[in-house]
Amino acid sequence: MGPVPFLLVDDLEENLVSLEALLKRDDHLLLKARSGDQALELLLKHDVALALVDVQMPGLNGFELAELMRGNERTRRIPIIFVTAGTADGRRFRGYEAGAVDFIQKPIEPDVLRSKVEVFFELYRQRQRLAAQRDELAAQAEALKEAATHKDILLREINHRIKNLFSLTAGLISLSARPATSVAELELDLKSRMGALARAHELTLPDFNGAGDSGSSATTLSALLKAIVAPHEHSDGPHVTINGSDAPLKGTALTSLALLLHELTTNAAKYGALSNPAGHLAIEVSAADEQLSLSWDERGVPTLGGAPEREGFGTKLEQAALRGLGGSIRRDWRSSGLRLELNIPLEKLVM
Repeated sequence: MGPVPFLLVDDLEENLVSLEALLKRDDHLLLKARSGDQALELLLKHDVALALVDVQMPGLNGFELAELMRGNERTRRIPIIFVTAGTADGRRFRGYEAGAVDFIQKPIEPDVLRSKVEVFFELYRQRQRLAAQRDELAAQAEALKEAATHKDILLREINHRIKNLFSLTAGLISLSARPATSVAELELDLKSRMGALARAHELTLPDFNGAGDSGSSATTLSALLKAIVAPHEHSDGPHVTINGSDAPLKGTALTSLALLLHELTTNAAKYGALSNPAGHLAIEVSAADEQLSLSWDERGVPTLGGAPEREGFGTKLEQAALRGLGGSIRRDWRSSGLRLELNIPLEKLVM
């Protein structure tokens, strides 16, 4: 903490010098004013622990200064001790009426002055500590609020993922069962699809341990696409083709793009081209003018009447991933199937 400010007000320089000599300490900031007007100027800049004010001053005297201080919201709570040579009861009454907390008689006794100033020094320090504790508690409360928000989002994402995994698993069982001629063949095909689904799902997870051995490791867009659509491919359909350019991926961009593509693939497996052996998904990637463009074309399965009427949590995940990538997406709900265009700045893919 910095030094505690005190205001010394007296029209005589020698009196100010004497007060300064008595109170000078490394943890005291002594502000000196030769008039009531100068004192008011200093009070606009500093929040002082105590004002030591001489009563008899030309122009604005000590009582008038105190009344002005009490009339201002910024200065009304500043303690005032009057320094006076007079002892009249009427003067004391007016001083207390003006807002004084105490009087000090001239000539000043050094020990008396220091003991009174020390009381207000400690009060000021206590206010500083309380303010610091209040700010710390406010920061902790905000952090707890943010953590609770993140927890809610995480729980919703977990719920969303679990529901999608159950739906995808049911779809994969159905796809594997159609061409299977025996239980053993079904088991082998299903294990292969579930393993591919697990690997694709892992790519959507961030690196929780910072070791670089999970979703934040480097790969390429082509490898990512193949890993994510692999669980849904089969020689008897549905069919997936991936053509065009490739691009490196790493860091948070890999997780964000994997999450986005996983969401698109999940929707295609639940409602679109990957939900039926007759379906076909064509993915075309191009890179030009520092921009990655991905064309996603679903065919063979009619759309369910166009865009959904309401946004689910999956849409919120998609929007969050797009924000992280600085990308955009445009959908065309055709009668033959969904077509969309995804655009992402190339520089965002390696951040």
